[in-house]
Amino acid sequence: MEIETMAEKIIEGVGGKDNVSSVSYCMTRVRVSVKNPDYVDREQLNKIDGVMKVLVIGKQFQIVVGGIVNEVYDAVIEIIGDDAIQSGNVDELIEEDKELIEDKSNRNKKLTIKAGLGMVVETLSSIVSPIIPAMLAAGFIKTIAMIMVNALGFSDTNTTYQLLNVLGDTIYAFFPVIIGWSAAKRFNANIGVTLVLTGFLINPAFSGIFEASKNVTLFGLPVTNVYYGSSVLPAIFSVYLLSILEKKLRKILPPSLRSIFVPFFSIVIVFPILILFIGPIGVWGGEVFASLFTSVYEISPIVAGAIIGGIWQVLIIVGMHIAILGLVSGPNIAKFGRDNVIMTHAPSLICQMAAGLAVSIKAKNKKLKREAFTLSISSLISGSVIEPVMYGVNLKLKKPFIAVLIGGAVGGAITGASGAGTTAAVAFGIYTFPAYVGPGFGGLLIGCLVGASVTFLLTFLFGFDESLYDQ
Repeated sequence: MEIETMAEKIIEGVGGKDNVSSVSYCMTRVRVSVKNPDYVDREQLNKIDGVMKVLVIGKQFQIVVGGIVNEVYDAVIEIIGDDAIQSGNVDELIEEDKELIEDKSNRNKKLTIKAGLGMVVETLSSIVSPIIPAMLAAGFIKTIAMIMVNALGFSDTNTTYQLLNVLGDTIYAFFPVIIGWSAAKRFNANIGVTLVLTGFLINPAFSGIFEASKNVTLFGLPVTNVYYGSSVLPAIFSVYLLSILEKKLRKILPPSLRSIFVPFFSIVIVFPILILFIGPIGVWGGEVFASLFTSVYEISPIVAGAIIGGIWQVLIIVGMHIAILGLVSGPNIAKFGRDNVIMTHAPSLICQMAAGLAVSIKAKNKKLKREAFTLSISSLISGSVIEPVMYGVNLKLKKPFIAVLIGGAVGGAITGASGAGTTAAVAFGIYTFPAYVGPGFGGLLIGCLVGASVTFLLTFLFGFDESLYDQ
């Protein structure tokens, strides 16, 4: 199927372009957020040639298309238009939709909780996803700088090395600002005002006030001395508040005054709320969430690696992996220069390919053999984009997927024990491995080899029900 035709069918399946509020994409998924999920024909989407699976997270439909995701995304944008995406807002539903959703909420409160959690995951993922390519590039640059000193004999006083090193650190030096920019696009907030508010958090003059004064207050209220350099949630919370406030102000103020006073009142109102409440609470919330992973790692890197490596593929299925990379890996790299915790999932990616290869050898169905081999190799060549082989083969057959979880846990434990880390929050693969080069890299490779071997043997020895492939 041609890409343009595929894009047209996707738009049709999600209820038409008028039902689309925003579109984004990650390594393998076109993520379409809709105004009303009831207008979406999920069965039709799953039947589109080239679509491997459709996942639903809140009001976002994640359409897995594999390596052609960039082309499909561009074709979808061509149909919808940039203006429609920028002006789209999931909160702006027609009255009929509001009544329908409210009625469903009243009938099923559990659904509301589930939808709420899904919306949180979808929002975090859509904010972090556009930043990941820059994280990858920064990781490469940091690796080049490290190789210059450790392997090529450059002095750490060499200005070329220093410039490259600073360039690689730049994204993390301005992390709240970059997160704020992405959040502004997601919530349709004024980007200029967003940059002012989030830029204040990392302004050296702001931290300098605490160095000069013991008690810092704003209108008599105490301001907490918090490090915002590696934070994520304060920027997201403040930009969300900003987006709501801007809408209210535009309704209240006459058109002739909006261009001046909407930005002015937005900053004046959001600023004190940010530094007095949202900022400290957001930092605390981010630290609590990250501690769910880091505290286990501090107690036992082996146990942490086994848990993360064992559940990571499940997190990919439910769409939480991007949010975790943003809330844990990104801040860890910004604060410490490396992430040793979440990266223990790396062997589980190789395990998906190992399971696919085992299926290709053991299966009797020629079509299954051919597809399992093709998808496994394509996942390797595409740089550990494992969704095609996971959804196309392993998850369908069930047992190979279980073998992946077991192999991922074994490989993750070995990786955790080695103290391996990464300088970029990106998937481990043949193109991204430079970001993982450093202390413990040998242990990571051993973890991948052992984990993949365990997965391959379990899949080959215990077999699978080939009839599940055609279901």
